[in-house]
Amino acid sequence: MVTLDSHNIHQPELLEQLLRSGMDIARINCAHDSNKEWKMLIEAIRYAEERLLSRGQEIGRKCRIMMDLAGPKIRTGLMETEIRPLKISVPKDSHGKPIRFTEGFLDSESKQTKHVTNLIGVPSAYVIAISNNRSDGLVNLKVGEKINFRDSRDRLRTMIVLERISPTKIRVGLERTVYLKEGLNLQGEISGYSFTAGPIKPQPVDLQVRAGDILRLYKTSGILGHKSTLDTPAGISCTHPDVLERIGPGRRVFIDDGKIGAIVSSSNNEYIELEVNSPMEISKIRPEKGLNFPDSSLNLPALTAEGIDNLDFVVNHATTVALSFVHRTEDLYDLHHALDKLGHLDIGIIAKIETADVIHNLAQILMAGLELPKFGILIARGDLAVEVGFENLALVQEDVLCLCEAAHIPVILATQVLDSLAKIGIPTGLR
Repeated sequence: MVTLDSHNIHQPELLEQLLRSGMDIARINCAHDSNKEWKMLIEAIRYAEERLLSRGQEIGRKCRIMMDLAGPKIRTGLMETEIRPLKISVPKDSHGKPIRFTEGFLDSESKQTKHVTNLIGVPSAYVIAISNNRSDGLVNLKVGEKINFRDSRDRLRTMIVLERISPTKIRVGLERTVYLKEGLNLQGEISGYSFTAGPIKPQPVDLQVRAGDILRLYKTSGILGHKSTLDTPAGISCTHPDVLERIGPGRRVFIDDGKIGAIVSSSNNEYIELEVNSPMEISKIRPEKGLNFPDSSLNLPALTAEGIDNLDFVVNHATTVALSFVHRTEDLYDLHHALDKLGHLDIGIIAKIETADVIHNLAQILMAGLELPKFGILIARGDLAVEVGFENLALVQEDVLCLCEAAHIPVILATQVLDSLAKIGIPTGLR
């Protein structure tokens, strides 16, 4: 099973290679993208299968599709914004050397220089707004031409012209990581064309914390995350503020998949106050990062209104549906009844094991699963490790595997198993 997303839509060679290497289940996470991208991705998988078969290459069984309903994932809320240099990163190998361009656009019609997240199939796009007195400047740039400039750190950088999209827009590739600010001068080597970078779009504040800092987690939606001032600690909000009423003093809170740890020191009607105990010297808190409360029972239904809406697409395109943050038998029954209403009880149900609550209720959940036509378990090691402790993860997952084996229930051991292999080329077990 391989997790795919919209970045893979326009990577036919990669999809073919995955199919040849044995991928027979593609996982699509409904927490990201939309029906449009999911459909394009599934079609891309089917086209890759057809191309391989037309060349006489055997790929085994047809690739199944598992779609993962997001569930009530609690995340950090929006932050206040500030204007600062825009960082555009270039991917590097284990030795710190760039491995490919980071592609984006120069656009004389754009009002702001910014990251772009809505371009299908472009993993980390950006738009650099440009301004000058010559309306024909971009037309004069040639494909393959180098554009030189010094970024906000006064480091010499180069981008390459890759494609001319229109008279006002060209596609470019950056060779190295840069920090852009308004007014940077960019100079074409061949055309001699010179222009300046336009205004930078305001970005979420750079909220940094360290061990011993006080951090407020607000119980009211709509409050923006902010830095500390002379008389007020830094603060953030979350996507489900109602659950904070169940978080008392002494309870642990983890931010960004466990990267930042904290203990609740106090609570009032407006916020809970956390004391950060993160082992890192300085940690950054960003919007839309996961929040975990391993010592607190939140009792949120796993099937959300958004999940029910997504089922209309899932039942017509997927082989199985995975339900995130299952922690009670009612969660399985809710999904089963929703599928029954849609007339698709033939779709398999996968319960994701990723909270401390579900471990305590696992026997009941397995018994409920045995009542379903098609049922399986997925051990989501990322969130589960934060909930039960990284040092306990191996023991907990072994217990889950043994119970499922005894009940003859299939298990998927998933997420971050080969994380270091994918990123730096070294398997986790060898590090």
